[in-house]
Amino acid sequence: MSDIKQIERQMHILSVLSESKEGFTVNEIHDNMKKLGIDVSKKTIQRDIDDISRHFFVYEEKNEAGEICYKADKYNIGNVAFTVPELISIYFLKEILKPYSVLDVGKTAQDMLENMLKNVPPVNQSYIDSLSDFLKVNPSEAVLEKCINESYLRTIREAIEKNRRLRIEYFSFNNNEMTNRKIDPYYLEIREGCYHLICYCHLRKEIRDFRVSRMKNVEILNETFKRPENFYEEYNKNRFEKMIGDEEITMKIVFEGQGARYVKEYEAYRADKITNLDGDKILFEKKTTYTPDILQWVLKFGADAEVLEPDSLKFEVTWEVERMRQKYSKK
Repeated sequence: MSDIKQIERQMHILSVLSESKEGFTVNEIHDNMKKLGIDVSKKTIQRDIDDISRHFFVYEEKNEAGEICYKADKYNIGNVAFTVPELISIYFLKEILKPYSVLDVGKTAQDMLENMLKNVPPVNQSYIDSLSDFLKVNPSEAVLEKCINESYLRTIREAIEKNRRLRIEYFSFNNNEMTNRKIDPYYLEIREGCYHLICYCHLRKEIRDFRVSRMKNVEILNETFKRPENFYEEYNKNRFEKMIGDEEITMKIVFEGQGARYVKEYEAYRADKITNLDGDKILFEKKTTYTPDILQWVLKFGADAEVLEPDSLKFEVTWEVERMRQKYSKK
């Protein structure tokens, strides 16, 4: 895993060096970083400057006291003339980022994009503004996230970086209860506009997906853990939608009509195998773990979907259809 702290530290040093015409001594940089709570030795700062100089031009000059001062060329984006496809892509990025503005990374990305656009020629800016008249972007998977406690995010990121366990209080949406849990945090994932923490839960003794906005009292522990190699890739192989379930199943579903055409065109990636049957039917097969998302997904196809396996899913679909029939028959 890359040394995130080192990267952040070197970015800070480069930013400091590029902001001063007089430059800074190693002692001054050390004092500046200590004020920010970054406690590293002067030797480490010197090594960071040497490393930065491999990629950016760093000047060395002596001040009146005979001390070596360092400074760097300010790095920025000059006036760049983008092509029309590039301008359309910039507009696309601006629209995609809007639902993510409630997240720290989303707001920062928006500000960064706006700062970049301040340096492009006015004719390019005018073209980007005009695109809204004929091009609309609908980020349908993003939802409005609740307010996120940024101190929780910082604690989670530190725990992931240092392989440290966390103790959290978590509100379970399905059980409508708050529980105390000890977890091994593996990855932060931004999905549908929300922060999720993929982790090992010691309470349930399995991999869980926790939404960060439902966490309370996030506390980093002195206990360490080791994340499995290639975990995220293996995790995604068995994930149908949003959550990992407990029960392993083999799904076999026959789709017909519009449902079959829709699955083949838009959701074929979900299947391990799709077989064309007689007429306008297809057989959809998938090995996965059972979660509530699967039931919701099947129900949206209505009568165009027929579950063959597993029996538990057939039962749940039948039960939901009967519940709906009873509700509507009373009216």
